[in-house]
Amino acid sequence: AKQTIQRLPGKKSRHLVVQADLKNVSAIKELVNKAEKKVGPVNVLVNNAAEFFPTPLFSATEEEWDHLLALNLKAPFFLSQVLGEKMKSTGEGKIINLVDVSAERPWKSFLPYCASKAALISLTKGLARALSPEVQVNGIAPGTVLSPPEHVEMDLNASVEKSLLKRIGKAEDIVKAVEYLLQSDFVTGTILPVDGGRSIY
Repeated sequence: AKQTIQRLPGKKSRHLVVQADLKNVSAIKELVNKAEKKVGPVNVLVNNAAEFFPTPLFSATEEEWDHLLALNLKAPFFLSQVLGEKMKSTGEGKIINLVDVSAERPWKSFLPYCASKAALISLTKGLARALSPEVQVNGIAPGTVLSPPEHVEMDLNASVEKSLLKRIGKAEDIVKAVEYLLQSDFVTGTILPVDGGRSIY
C-alpha cells in the first residue's frame, strides 16, 4: 500500500494508508472515520480484501470457517453498511465487490472460501437494491489472474486449458474492469466475469 501511494498522482497529502482488522466492526467504523477526517467523504468502495487457503472438507476447522466468512463476507457487508448510508445521503457512490468464479463452480478443497464468495454475490445484488438509486453496486468475478498457492485443484496449466482464451489473466484486466464500473452510471447489481471465458467453458 505504501509503495502504491508513492506511484499515485497528485498531492501526497490527499493519499492515506490506514490499517484495520476488517473482521472487527468497530475497527471498520474507526477506519471510515479516519479516512473521512483525512480526505473527506468517500464515494468509492472496492471490497478486495480476502483470504484464500485450502480447507479440505474433513479437516477444516471452525476457526478457519469463521475467519474466512468474517473477512470475505462480514467485512464487505459492514463496510458497505457504513459507507453505503453516507453515499446514499450524499446522492452518489460506487461499491465494487471482488467475488470469484468459484462461487458458481466451487472447489472441493476450498468450500468455506467458495461459500463466502457465493454469499458475496447475493450480498452484491441485495446491496444494489437497498442502496438504489443513488449508489451503484456491482461485483467482479476474476478467474485465474495471479499465481495461486500450490495445490492440486488450482494447477495453472489446468486453469489455462479450462478457459476459452487459453491463458491466465493479468492484474491489469481486473483494473480495467474496476475502471469500467466506476465510469458507468447505468450498471448495477451485475457480476462481471473477468475469467478468459472459464465460467462458460
